[in-house]
Amino acid sequence: MAHSVFGCAVTLCALLPASQAGASDDVLLGRTRASASLALSKACQNGHDSYEPRAEDIHVLAAPRSPATLDVYFGSWCGDSRREVPRLLKILDRAAPRDLRVRFYGVDRAKKEPARLVTRARIERVPTIILSAGRREVGRIVEAPQSTLEHDLALLFERIPAEP
Repeated sequence: MAHSVFGCAVTLCALLPASQAGASDDVLLGRTRASASLALSKACQNGHDSYEPRAEDIHVLAAPRSPATLDVYFGSWCGDSRREVPRLLKILDRAAPRDLRVRFYGVDRAKKEPARLVTRARIERVPTIILSAGRREVGRIVEAPQSTLEHDLALLFERIPAEP
């Protein structure tokens, strides 16, 4: 029995640092790993595994461009985030865009915490995906894409200046 309790404790400890964020009532807060969003539920993992992004848009996303940053603000409690973030991960896995830095941030239900991040990025709804080149915002996708996530991302990527 002591061995099984120890095994459970080791497993729990291994899971805790995976989010690299503070958690309150199972809400991921602050900077976190992409994998933390897939671990939220079996449905998130299934959404990732079953999503098939369009090849034409993946090709655009994979094309070399100037360095850019993709900041993803999501709610671990939010249905839209649980649908779109796993899809985003699949898209990024397929495209593997060069020179793209991707950061994930969990926010609370009121979209007030972490305050500095939420205020700076002007987050009102989640998920909010912000593409920046240099220090300038190229564009954002808020809550749900207009067409498909990969197509909306491809349109944003086309606005990044090409490498010289």
